[in-house]
Amino acid sequence: MRDRPISRRRMLHLVGAGGVGLVTASCVDTSEPAGDGAKQPARRTPSSAFDIPDATTKLPSGNVRLRWMDSGDMKARFFEKFFPAYQKKHPNISVKYDGTNWNQITQVVTLGVRNGTVPDVFQLPGQITMGMAVSNHWIGAYDDIIPDFDKVKARYPSYSFAPGVTDFGGKTYALPLTGNGRINNLLLFNRDLVKDVGADLDTEVITWPKLREVCRTVAKQGNGKYYGIIFGLAQPGGLSGPVSTLCEMAGVHGGADGIDWRTGKYNVTHPTVVEAIELILAIRKDGSAHPDSVNLDAPGARSRMPLGQAGIMFQGPWNILPWREDNPDFQLGLNIPPQKNPDDIWPLTFGPGGSNAWVYSSKTKLGPVIGDIMGYLSTATGQVQWAQYDGAADPPSFPDAIKKARLDALQQKAMDLGAKHTVIRPEPAVRNPDVSKVYEVQVPAQPTFSDTLVGLYTGRISGSVEKAMKQMEDRLEKSLEDAIKKAASRGAKVSRDDWVFEDWNPRAPYTKLYQD
Repeated sequence: MRDRPISRRRMLHLVGAGGVGLVTASCVDTSEPAGDGAKQPARRTPSSAFDIPDATTKLPSGNVRLRWMDSGDMKARFFEKFFPAYQKKHPNISVKYDGTNWNQITQVVTLGVRNGTVPDVFQLPGQITMGMAVSNHWIGAYDDIIPDFDKVKARYPSYSFAPGVTDFGGKTYALPLTGNGRINNLLLFNRDLVKDVGADLDTEVITWPKLREVCRTVAKQGNGKYYGIIFGLAQPGGLSGPVSTLCEMAGVHGGADGIDWRTGKYNVTHPTVVEAIELILAIRKDGSAHPDSVNLDAPGARSRMPLGQAGIMFQGPWNILPWREDNPDFQLGLNIPPQKNPDDIWPLTFGPGGSNAWVYSSKTKLGPVIGDIMGYLSTATGQVQWAQYDGAADPPSFPDAIKKARLDALQQKAMDLGAKHTVIRPEPAVRNPDVSKVYEVQVPAQPTFSDTLVGLYTGRISGSVEKAMKQMEDRLEKSLEDAIKKAASRGAKVSRDDWVFEDWNPRAPYTKLYQD
């Protein structure tokens, strides 16, 4: 789940020959400067010539409106250009596009799937698993609305789709237009505020202790005007994302709240996880963290960076272009996240299913329109157009498409770091399709890992980190064990052994499950 909400909202009136549609577009602020520190030139505007082909299925003849909701940010940059072009091609179809934040998505979707008000196309919040949405018949299958869907799927890398992730019962319910080879928690920094910290953040791979030292030094220099680091803790993933990144690159295979696929056991009580959490708590105790971090969501936190309120932030490459365009004097730098041991860096692992997946409401009456749009975005032409607008922020799923995009130095650095430090991992449901039946009935552990970290940060959870993580582990284990038992009672042939891959080498891509 991506934690990248919006920074500005634009109301675009889409005027076509046959009517007017209203699009609410939200673009999130996320930017970065060039690796050499030079001021970046203005971004070249991508070609706006969308070559949208004729529909291969019958579209509605009367005036209709499509409602589309996702987490905005750089995706909105694409859609706010694409939807007017699509309406020009089909003047009777208008689009209300809401590129918003994950908190809003959670509110709208969790209520909407139950009372029938959910948008036609949307992203699922973390509280609703894909399996839950399928088993409750909240979302529909793309096989039913995209002509020759098997041929469309074949254009994607083989690991883009997987049972229990995008596919259930032999059909595909989530379409991953964007790929996963990206570091979501890069070290982003304000060059003007980290000049005299005893390290060159552009070129050096700093250690965990050095991160604390840099944050303390910057905060001391700021003397209340700016701080060492800023978080967006009012949004799910605002702290758990950075912590998991730090841990996985330090050898916690599968991530802080994930599973070590070699053993099938959760990682939350791993000593390195405890150490990483204690590092963040120490930075806060030092007074180095921006005091508003607990009240800010991700876009709120990122909006403070170009204003010079913090030296460092952990977020992804979706910051680069919007910050640059909206704050051209902001000198942003980026690098690999801090490392526990810079001489032994482990890759970040990702599962199948892409970095952004869109689903559609099973109640929609606009299946042919959705299928037509998604079919176009699943062509080489559509993916190249996506790459032109989104670049390193949300890389397209098709590898060849990103090669054709024109990236500036910082975006290219982010892409290169992602390519070097990410690999595909195992997925139990690919090896045993019955695992998808576990995902369908699994109830996520509450409070979540993200909630628990925020509780420790704010002091709402007292006691040691070790105690909190042991309780978290118990909740995660119960969630999975209960789901396995329930699925088995319904005939699924599953056991905890399905979560064990003894042959997994976390340093290498686990490709054997995803061969074409």
